[in-house]
Amino acid sequence: MANCDKKWKAPAMGQLKLNVDAAIKSSLGFISIGAVVRDCHGVVLGALSSTFAGHLSPSSAECVAVHERIKFKALEGPMVRDISRLLDRLRNASYRFTCCSCNAATHNLAQFAFLNNISQCWFYSIPDWLTTIILDDLT
Repeated sequence: MANCDKKWKAPAMGQLKLNVDAAIKSSLGFISIGAVVRDCHGVVLGALSSTFAGHLSPSSAECVAVHERIKFKALEGPMVRDISRLLDRLRNASYRFTCCSCNAATHNLAQFAFLNNISQCWFYSIPDWLTTIILDDLT
């Protein structure tokens, strides 16, 4: 059964939460993904918006979203290395489906990729339009 909380819920103290979403435009042969990593205070450590050519099922598209988010660990830079170290500490990772109402940021990131035909990563500093959505998630 789907977990349909009304709002985003923070992970336990000292843990990170990765939310992903995927959107599919079958008629165009494209999928887009959105991903956000936040800490227990709701602070965004990283976000990803990306689009790919392909024909995938919704569940496969979600798997691509998780894969791409983890791949961003391979990028260079001090913030990325810091995020990588935090992600490496995930020994007891778990996953579950949540509804769009508590995953608005990633849903909007996936839509952003489609509308703008662009792939982008943000670390610690995110665009104003995404900040508004993140703040709405927390209230």
